[in-house]
Amino acid sequence: MRFGNLLKKELSELITKQAIISMVFVLVLFVFMGQVMGRSMEEGFDTSTINLCIQDDSEFTKNVVERVKESKTTTFNVVELQSDNYYEELERLDLKYVVIIPEGYGDTILNEKKPGKLIFASKISMGFSATMSSLSSSDAISAIEDSTADEAMESVYSLTDEEIELIKSPTNLVEFSTANGKSVEISAAAVSSVVMMQSMIAPFAIFFLLLLASQMIMTAISTEKIDKTLETLLSTPVSRMTVLSAKMVAAIISALLNALFMIVGFGIYMFSLVGGAVSGTTAGSVSEVPGMNVPDTSAITDALSTADALSQLGFTLSGLDILLFGLQLFLTLAIGLSISLILGAMATDVKSVQTLVMPIMIAVMIPFFVTMFMDFGTMPAAAKVVMFLIPFTHSYIALTNLMSGDMIMYWGGLAYQVAFFAVCMYMAVRMFTSDKLFTMSFSTENMKQNKLLQK
Repeated sequence: MRFGNLLKKELSELITKQAIISMVFVLVLFVFMGQVMGRSMEEGFDTSTINLCIQDDSEFTKNVVERVKESKTTTFNVVELQSDNYYEELERLDLKYVVIIPEGYGDTILNEKKPGKLIFASKISMGFSATMSSLSSSDAISAIEDSTADEAMESVYSLTDEEIELIKSPTNLVEFSTANGKSVEISAAAVSSVVMMQSMIAPFAIFFLLLLASQMIMTAISTEKIDKTLETLLSTPVSRMTVLSAKMVAAIISALLNALFMIVGFGIYMFSLVGGAVSGTTAGSVSEVPGMNVPDTSAITDALSTADALSQLGFTLSGLDILLFGLQLFLTLAIGLSISLILGAMATDVKSVQTLVMPIMIAVMIPFFVTMFMDFGTMPAAAKVVMFLIPFTHSYIALTNLMSGDMIMYWGGLAYQVAFFAVCMYMAVRMFTSDKLFTMSFSTENMKQNKLLQK
């Protein structure tokens, strides 16, 4: 009953109205960002419409346009330009770009046997959506160029459609991906994209879980110590281990609640982001435009229909795998909290809390960014040893180890985390059950005074 009352007290201090508002705000922020980014990608990848100004009335140009139309996936927004001032014309027409087929385009190719002049005018803008827009406008140019090449090969060299297709695509590429001793007919890019998306949310959750939990428990301990309420609490007829357990459990519950809101928000964000890209490419059906060079988005579109291939390669998580990952996640959180207890007891003011939380932040951030941007298996041996010494690294690579079936790596990391937690918890218990809890200090003011005295 005493533990329940203490836990209720700690939860009421950690999960306040302000904290709940912050959680909801984070969720809403992720949803908003996902909608904005998804819409930008959808507009940027939309290649179903080509803004075209046709100034050449030759039969050759008409055939080129008809070839693009034959795909039945691309429509033309035919416009008329009133001058060569492309800035004013794009503003007047409210367009981001326009492809211009100037007069003499067909004659240059057919009679002079030279490349025809194709004009492309576009606005320069900043931001992620501008990058996506530049990709889609480049696809528009590619559609015209490839159709022009087909028409030239047929008109100039009298090649058949089969001969043209053979020249353009002389090989039939069949891709196989191998993993876990198995081989499946699927592109490696498709598998990698899905595995990356599955593995991205977990490190993100671990990262914020550790930072939130560490910050909360360090602030709670230091505040009680500064306000002298900790001395009063520990003088009551309640064991110090009960007080310590209540604080850790409350911090874990609060951190998990924060993580839940963040994971849901981040999941919606990723779904909106990838959904925008997929719907954009699907709406434009870029892959069906003959000969069009498009950005390599096949990994995304293929990934949506590769569940069987992933299952055959072993890149799926069973119920046991999820439980094992949850166990390692709990250990990671427990390690972070035990370190925070020790550091929080040393704080004497708010500034010192901010300083003391830095070691945890660095230990959490280094493996987070390393495992996100690097293949852990290809790292040098010395770098691996350094990363293994950081206990949080093993949780970041846990999902990868479980999906790839590398259980030796998983159990080794889990054993190291258990040993690391035992040492940290032993130090925290020793500190909490002794008077060092009240004598330990780390004050930024004392540091400043010492520097002044040294001068």
